[in-house]
Amino acid sequence: MKINNEMRINNRNIWSRRLAFQALYSWTVNTCVINEIISIFKSDENYNKSDKDYFNKIVNGVILNINNIDDNIKNVSEIDVKNINYVELNILRIFIYEFVYHKKYPKEVLLSESVKLANKFGGQDSYKFINAFLEKFIVKIPYEKN
Repeated sequence: MKINNEMRINNRNIWSRRLAFQALYSWTVNTCVINEIISIFKSDENYNKSDKDYFNKIVNGVILNINNIDDNIKNVSEIDVKNINYVELNILRIFIYEFVYHKKYPKEVLLSESVKLANKFGGQDSYKFINAFLEKFIVKIPYEKN
């Protein structure tokens, strides 16, 4: 199979989302200034595999809209935000940022990528929680792709 530009771009987006998740997880554990967390991840060996602008948009977008994003989680989840595992919480935050604010990618792509992040970084059944929450969220919140 020959790799085309669309495949390269998609792979860069996956790396951007993955690194953004890791950055936001770190930010949740050790709250610091946005620029500090971004500069830490610029030295990550996988940073060059990512779309740097997209990575920055996700990290900045989630942090700058954290209260609204967490309110969206509260409105859908039966579990208090404070009781959601940080891995799962930050996957939800990224999805909601992209779904509500960024609107560049189809919801199916966002859902699939969120479940993949849960499989990679979460506990054994993390993906089930993510999938159930996001399916419920998608029904409640209308989505119109830009």
